[in-house]
Amino acid sequence: MSGRITYTKAQLDQYFTRVNLPPSQWLYDVSKRDGSFQKSHLELLLRHQLTSVPFENVTLHYSTHRVININAKHLVDKILRQPGRGGYCMENNTLFHTILLSLGFDVYLVGGRVFENGRLAGLAHCLNIVTIDGERYAVDVGYGPNEPIRPLKIIDREIQPHVGPASVRLRFDAVPGGLKRDQKIWIYELRQNDDSEWVPCYCFTEMEFLPEDFSVMNYWPQKDPRSIFVQKLLCVRFTSEGQTFAKPDDTQSKDPWTSAATTGGEINGTLILVGDSFKWRVNGVKVFEKQLSSEEERIRVLEQYFGMELTESEKEAIKGTATALSLP
Repeated sequence: MSGRITYTKAQLDQYFTRVNLPPSQWLYDVSKRDGSFQKSHLELLLRHQLTSVPFENVTLHYSTHRVININAKHLVDKILRQPGRGGYCMENNTLFHTILLSLGFDVYLVGGRVFENGRLAGLAHCLNIVTIDGERYAVDVGYGPNEPIRPLKIIDREIQPHVGPASVRLRFDAVPGGLKRDQKIWIYELRQNDDSEWVPCYCFTEMEFLPEDFSVMNYWPQKDPRSIFVQKLLCVRFTSEGQTFAKPDDTQSKDPWTSAATTGGEINGTLILVGDSFKWRVNGVKVFEKQLSSEEERIRVLEQYFGMELTESEKEAIKGTATALSLP
């Protein structure tokens, strides 16, 4: 594998435990299995990943160092050994890539550009491409509530379901804003329902990117003051059928955090924390929303709904910063 990092059986066991995968599904090599099995197992792993590992940037706000390390070995310590933790695109997709590679999937990473206010930003996103029986699938576990919830077949304009009434597709087209109209890329688009307009989310090429590329790309999202990750705390996790949550309040006791995937149901919603706003949406409908007024409230949400266990020094690190909420 050209010196690429892979995980040991013990580390894979840690991952399976972290994403609440039933022990009967703990497999360590899919390379000899047929394509139908591989696709089914990929869908299973993806569902457990999305309902267990949040898209989050907590390190950029609740730490003294505010550094995002995307090395695959470091991600074992951060995501697999720290309760409730996840990461942003280059963390979650690097972790999932290394899991798939270690299990024998035909997988590689590519770079992407995110649309911001209708215009493409620079290269600061990544996702996986998995090939099964000659069919290629885009697999992205690092784009928050709008990321594809199933392996997305790389085919032009084929509509595939998302949460509730929403749907997604890939469009093969020229680079928006580019001069060379004959150079085409894949554009990932989402619409909220059948009557809505398609909205472009990001684009990507099929050229493989190396870990060294992402080391360079990882700098801007975590350091530039214009980056949304620097400006706001974000934490998003998918939920599934059979799971319910009470609206947060000061009297709610902390419940043990478990993955929605343990119910075996389909993904049907998202828990979304952005700055001081926390909401739960199910099938496109808002179940509840609460404005958080203090760090105490926000930390309680991170603990109760995402299962995080921040240390006292991490809680202290945000005090006095621009993204801190008012103290009680």
